[in-house]
Amino acid sequence: MISTSDSADQSRARQENGSGEQAALKGSAPTAPGVIDFCSGLGGLSLAASNLGLQVVAGVDVDSCALKTFSRNFPDARPLAGSVRSKTILGDCDKLTQQFRAARQPVVLLSGPPCQGFSAAGSRDPSDRRNKVLVAVARAIARLQPDCALIENVSMLMAEKYEGRVQSFEQTIRQAGYHVTHIVLNASEFGVPQKRERAFFLVTRQPLEVNAVHRRLESFKAEAVSVRQALRGLPTPQPRPDRYKDELDNGTITNHFAMRHSQRVKKKIAAIEPGKGPMSYRRLHPTRLSNTLFSGHRAPPAHFDEPRSITVREAARLQGFPDSFRIYGAFANQMEQVTNAVPPPLAGVVIRVLLEFAQIPLPAK
Repeated sequence: MISTSDSADQSRARQENGSGEQAALKGSAPTAPGVIDFCSGLGGLSLAASNLGLQVVAGVDVDSCALKTFSRNFPDARPLAGSVRSKTILGDCDKLTQQFRAARQPVVLLSGPPCQGFSAAGSRDPSDRRNKVLVAVARAIARLQPDCALIENVSMLMAEKYEGRVQSFEQTIRQAGYHVTHIVLNASEFGVPQKRERAFFLVTRQPLEVNAVHRRLESFKAEAVSVRQALRGLPTPQPRPDRYKDELDNGTITNHFAMRHSQRVKKKIAAIEPGKGPMSYRRLHPTRLSNTLFSGHRAPPAHFDEPRSITVREAARLQGFPDSFRIYGAFANQMEQVTNAVPPPLAGVVIRVLLEFAQIPLPAK
């Protein structure tokens, strides 16, 4: 989630999290390909890269809660608060990439620019200023010159009315010496219990044959996972207390508090058959996939067996996040962070295939 400028709060956060001369690596020296995650959100792309053995170096975002989640789950990475357009941020990232180049390690740039201006759940307004971040990410790639890059967004981005924005993005990439291959995938085909289409832009030095990319992806497809299978083992959640510290007060399974519904709302949910209902409180079906999880004003889907909305942890499972991944911030913001994220299992497959075609070997585990 990136804005066009940096606020005073973001500037202060940059000073705390590593700016200018402080932009040194946290943790160990480069021993694996380095990852910089622009518009990182809570870190779905970074988690996928980390699971493959890559070294997450930095996450850039303007959402302080999402950046807190990112920093707690990737303690060796630099959380950089600010815009992808920020000269200071780009300068910090440039210094970090130079340290990897000095160690003869590749650099991979990942980004999931804000999708609200493109998505079915958002404004779908071509003039939405958030749409311009896609081109800003292309300029960041041109500036940092990574060995390869992956940009993720909603499949709606490929609609005809956004063609000009995509062309500007690809032109900027080509002028920087790269080639772009775009594909659209459904997360449900890669072990995610949710119907969620996403567009991916694979940025490489050499041109790729899109059919070859799809053939390689075929080998990673997995059987569908139902909602019941995904939520199995979670206890019945307690109602969310009026005051709590992020995810810290809810035991071994974090982020698993239930919303405090009125009796009227509970009756309304109980009357809805599983798999049916309006956008607000649409009820999950236990033996099917979840529909796409959305962020924003719409209520999260309702549980198939209990008259309540799903918890943040249940949403995280439907996105493919492990229970070990903790989400921080206010309750509503936690849900927004999760539903805005790219499912890590899907992202992991695409990153793996991208690295293969970019001839970047995975680190030995």
